[in-house]
Amino acid sequence: MIQHIVIVKWKTGTTEEQVLDACGRAGHMPNEIDGLQRITVGRNRAESEHGFTHALIVQLADEAALARYLDHPVRKRYLTEHLDPIVDQRIDIDVPVDLTLEREPLASWYWGVGVGMGALPPDD
Repeated sequence: MIQHIVIVKWKTGTTEEQVLDACGRAGHMPNEIDGLQRITVGRNRAESEHGFTHALIVQLADEAALARYLDHPVRKRYLTEHLDPIVDQRIDIDVPVDLTLEREPLASWYWGVGVGMGALPPDD
């Protein structure tokens, strides 16, 4: 998987309704662009002065899907019609998932102490 991450600073005067409308209009793209798995949109919760307030995270199956997505006419039309008119600045980065670290489950099928999920019980 690879993630295309877009960090956005909106033009002065852009309303929350305009932001929500523009972001929501991307909802059709996962059904129209092969390899696009998910689009997630979120607001920055940190108090910062840089002015970048939202991130769009586009999850794609692989590098080939990223290339199709970046060149796809549906994406280009979305940018031209919905994002570009209200975006002041944006930063785009493409990040492959090289490593995923997750919290271990609290319980497992083996009820021994200190044995992780799927591990065999210790030899005695």
